[in-house]
Amino acid sequence: MKLNDFKKLEESMGEQDFNKSYKNINIVMFYLSIFGHVASIFLAYFLLYKIISGAVTNNPIASGGASIILLSGLELLKREIFDKFSLQQLKFGSLIKKDVLPLTIVSVLLISISFYATLHGASEFSSKSKEIEQKIVTNVKTYEDSLNLDLRRKTDSLDKIILDNKAKIDLKDKEGTELASTNPYSPRLRDLRTQVADLRTENKETETKKKELKTEVETIIKDFKSKSKEEESVKKTENKDNTFFFVILSTLIELIILVGVYFNEYYKWRSYQEFKKKLDKDANFQKWYNYNAILEVLFTNDTKINDKLPSSKSIQDLCKVNGFILLNKDILDFMKLMVSLNIVKASGSSKYICKSKDSAQEVLKNHFKID
Repeated sequence: MKLNDFKKLEESMGEQDFNKSYKNINIVMFYLSIFGHVASIFLAYFLLYKIISGAVTNNPIASGGASIILLSGLELLKREIFDKFSLQQLKFGSLIKKDVLPLTIVSVLLISISFYATLHGASEFSSKSKEIEQKIVTNVKTYEDSLNLDLRRKTDSLDKIILDNKAKIDLKDKEGTELASTNPYSPRLRDLRTQVADLRTENKETETKKKELKTEVETIIKDFKSKSKEEESVKKTENKDNTFFFVILSTLIELIILVGVYFNEYYKWRSYQEFKKKLDKDANFQKWYNYNAILEVLFTNDTKINDKLPSSKSIQDLCKVNGFILLNKDILDFMKLMVSLNIVKASGSSKYICKSKDSAQEVLKNHFKID
């Protein structure tokens, strides 16, 4: 291991401030919460669009646009209100104080509306029960029509045979009647009667075959319907599992939004508190903070290198005007340090600027070892 690697490892193992340690987590949580808003709008859209389109049946574009605008507004308002609630709750450490309670109530109301819309929208989006039923009904109808069409062709062919046989029977009956009246003992008469009996037997067999074909088709259709019902049941069960998954997903999405917003405020609040604590207790840091503030007062947009500095009393008055009060000793110590760091050069009783603002602040940071 190289020395630089060891130093980096040692730094990572050492105690780090909250702001630095959780910076990446805060960024990830922030963007996850933004993604959560988009996902929430997407899921809730299916519920709101269904409601609005029920009233505006002839304009799907208007229904869709209105749904997106309303949901976007709801999510934006929810985020802003919950963001303010999070900050106030962190400041006062309570949900029922007068500065927090109104935000608590409004936040709960908006979160409940959003959660309801997302939850039912997810259920609406993932539920395919009607589509499954319609598809099964269509498949059964198509299959039934196909079999009935084939049955009709076969029965039409058998009906033709029956009709042809009936025509033959009529002709042979007529011939037999005429022959019986002229020559009742003719061998031809016996043949005619045998042929008629055979034709009638064939017709009976054909009728039986028609019934068997019809029964067979009805059985096949019944079996197909039974299998289709089983398939429908399985698909509905699978779809029910998918719906449950989307409900869980929508719950996670809402939690991601709330956790992301709250953590972002907690991150800023905790970072502020630690920084303020460091500012109050660290003398070295406090000196840098004060001296840096003086530089902010001294350097204006018109300040140039070699410009003469105001007197110590004038600097003290400028600082007072800008909201922080320093003692004469603080100003004297500041001027001595500026001279020693070559930010300011002394010429007799006068002092002149010899570095730009950015360079001066960087030198000051390095002197106090401020990260």
